[in-house]
Amino acid sequence: MLKKLSQFIDFDGPAPRSSKHEAGKSAQLSDSFDFISLIKAWKEIAGDKLSEHTIPLKNQNGTLMVLSNHSAFANELSYMELPLKKKIFARFPNLEKSILNIKFIVDSTHFSKQYAQFVAPTEKIKKKNENLLHPYSPEFRRLKKEAEEMFIDIDDLEIKEKMISLYIQSGNFNPR
Repeated sequence: MLKKLSQFIDFDGPAPRSSKHEAGKSAQLSDSFDFISLIKAWKEIAGDKLSEHTIPLKNQNGTLMVLSNHSAFANELSYMELPLKKKIFARFPNLEKSILNIKFIVDSTHFSKQYAQFVAPTEKIKKKNENLLHPYSPEFRRLKKEAEEMFIDIDDLEIKEKMISLYIQSGNFNPR
């Protein structure tokens, strides 16, 4: 990319003019919005129960399209349009001018695909991380000790380690 000479010289004169294209581009970047952020924050905006059955689909011509897997949930959310908009604008103030109304669409097949693509992977990661025990935690050490005592008769070290690992992962313990 070519650089302007004014970038290399201290210039005391009037500020160089930028093209209309550059000005529009920078304004567009400052007003840009990552729609995935809205999808990730949807659980906080719509609530736990409704977010399991709805997901934002797109924002087009001032209308936020929200996809639902059942008409009952879409109907419920249609009565909550104003509170939803307030929560969205509180979380994302730059959307106040671009979302004028919310439309709820029911399509269970499309919802399943969208939910699986955007929400389900993050939920799996959260659940997986909740179940992990730190190797130096008292629970992990206790389980490992129990497993080692249980599998003391196994001579093959590789199988023994796998059995101990399975025992710890299986959750065969009573948290105190």
